[in-house]
Amino acid sequence: MAETSPLDRLRSLPRAVAADVGGHPRASRRIRQLFGSLNIWFWAIVGLPTLVAGVYYFALASDLYLSEAKFIVRSPKQVQTSTIGALIQSTGLARAVDDTAVVEDFIMSRDAVRKLEQRNDLRAIFGRPEGDFVTRFPGILQRSDFEALFRRYDHFVSVETDRTSGVTALRVKAYRPEDAQTIATALLNYSEQLVNELNERARTDAVSTAEHEVDRAQAQISRIQDQLTAYRVKQNMLDPKSASTGVLELIGQMRAAQAAARQQLGELLKNSPSSPQIPVVQTRIDSLDKLITEERAKLSGETNSVVLTLTEYERLTLDRELAEKALASAFTSLEAARLEAQRQQLYIETIAEPNLADYPLYPKRAISFGMVLVSCLLAYGIAWLLVISAREHAAA
Repeated sequence: MAETSPLDRLRSLPRAVAADVGGHPRASRRIRQLFGSLNIWFWAIVGLPTLVAGVYYFALASDLYLSEAKFIVRSPKQVQTSTIGALIQSTGLARAVDDTAVVEDFIMSRDAVRKLEQRNDLRAIFGRPEGDFVTRFPGILQRSDFEALFRRYDHFVSVETDRTSGVTALRVKAYRPEDAQTIATALLNYSEQLVNELNERARTDAVSTAEHEVDRAQAQISRIQDQLTAYRVKQNMLDPKSASTGVLELIGQMRAAQAAARQQLGELLKNSPSSPQIPVVQTRIDSLDKLITEERAKLSGETNSVVLTLTEYERLTLDRELAEKALASAFTSLEAARLEAQRQQLYIETIAEPNLADYPLYPKRAISFGMVLVSCLLAYGIAWLLVISAREHAAA
């Protein structure tokens, strides 16, 4: 008697189950539909993909070696103004979260891929003969241009930052352990170069800005000094302040002489009313009054007065003093910028150097195969439920 094939036994299974549940025709129909569908849809949705996954993961998939490096991007800590902040803040360097994101984006950028391609022969590393046709670059029916290389890059390289600790983990997979270590080391070096370029740009900007302020202050002082020189030539005096002081001293002397003449006139009128010196003294007093009036006009007249001359001179002098203070402040800022430029603003501190793997960690064959199987079973179960539901609604 010929043996029945597994497929025939599978087909006869719904009838056997239906005979056992004869009192439940609806359940029997569902079970019969379930097992009856296995002959086509089960193998199409579950069997074939699982078979392909098993063949690939256990027979074709190439071993991948992992090289991992850990680093942190730091910057000088800012001085805390509050007492609590100063107590909480420890000495050393602070984490530069924004700059860590910059480094992370650079590692996964086209610029990093371009440097690896030009300096580290990335195409040869991704196209090793040990690689399988699915992961190797270029694979079957794949282009070999730069964009295809960039899309394949994230299959071998990943970077992740722990936002709590600030530690960034760089993971590189390759078909050879030395290739993985080479790429990881190169990426660390290129990241450090990027940080140095950012530092240099910040230093250049800071110093150039301070130098620009110094040049502007010096030009301002030079312009004001030219105005002062032109004003002195125009007024024919070296220092209006000295001129005004001389006028005031002259007026003071004439007032003293006038007071002495008035006193002499009073004594003459009292002691010798008919003295011939009285007209002389009176004339002297009148002359002193005229001279004092003229000197006062020079001091505070409406035109060409010492007051107007001194006001304009003091304005220019004040502008020069303010410009000199601005120049001193600009020099201080320039020195501070130069001192700050001597310090490196950002640091990449390598916590763990790229390792040379002893054995391959990828692919996770059993886990990957199990995920494919579970996914296919879920897809089949959902499809079967949808079909049964649609049939029931159509029957109703």
